[in-house]
Amino acid sequence: MANWYQVHECGAGHMRMEILWWVYRICGLRVLKGLVGIISFFIAIGSRSGRVASCKYKRILNNYEGNHNRRISRFSSISHIRAFACSVVDKMAAICDGKTPIQFGINEDYDWKALQKILSAGQGAFFMCSHLGNIEALCAIPNAADKKMHAFMNVGQNSVFRDFIERHAKYKNTVIHPTEDIDVAMAGEMYDALKSGELVMMAADRISPNAPGKVINSNLLDAGCQLPLGVFRFARACDCPIFAVANMNVSGAKYKLFVKQINGATPDKMAAEYLGFLQELILQYPKQWFNFFDFFDATNGGAEQDGK
Repeated sequence: MANWYQVHECGAGHMRMEILWWVYRICGLRVLKGLVGIISFFIAIGSRSGRVASCKYKRILNNYEGNHNRRISRFSSISHIRAFACSVVDKMAAICDGKTPIQFGINEDYDWKALQKILSAGQGAFFMCSHLGNIEALCAIPNAADKKMHAFMNVGQNSVFRDFIERHAKYKNTVIHPTEDIDVAMAGEMYDALKSGELVMMAADRISPNAPGKVINSNLLDAGCQLPLGVFRFARACDCPIFAVANMNVSGAKYKLFVKQINGATPDKMAAEYLGFLQELILQYPKQWFNFFDFFDATNGGAEQDGK
């Protein structure tokens, strides 16, 4: 099965995105979700690789649940893909509509209070996001929406949605940096930005297409997986507070933001904390894992691993 950077957008197109945007503007979120639900059914039928990835994830999830005496999650690959499509609609509404019906709450635990204290003091922070729930977290965090956010993205992927966001986004203080541009100079620039109280966000659940052999071998749900070594090294080198973040759909148009401070001194310890955070949320919201590729396949025997 292909890795994430070999999987391209399904059912996407610049004109289609604009049509969906106008359906949302005229008819509202509920009507658009109904329409997207129908469209996503046919996309799921036509996307064999997406269905295979969903079924494999569900099998691993159910094995973990059974082995740990937890309630078994039951959903189809088609409903799983539909949930992803609806999350994209919610993301569009949250980012592009100043009067969005999407509501964000906060899981106000110890880690959230630590982040709130840092942001209130005007300090910078490094956010490790993932493709669990709705990846958009900036607009959910008080004291963060007005800060400059440096978000890293692989420019070869999601070009249709990325171009749409650039045209319509209400949050103009977000700067998109290609992951291909990460070098010593960029690291220095991000270090200075963080020291100036700005924010940096990178996804930490997908290996780099530019360095597919530089990974951390770990496990999630008792199954082998690989994480990008470079992201964890980069975050620790920035010498700033690091937080894993995830926005989870709790019901309808309501989301809750979860954060966890990452304190590990080495990449493998950081990865263990990060995966522990993801696993806890997966078990609460099993249908919101949106990595539709062979995530659970750590077969790269020649991978470079940092265990120190």
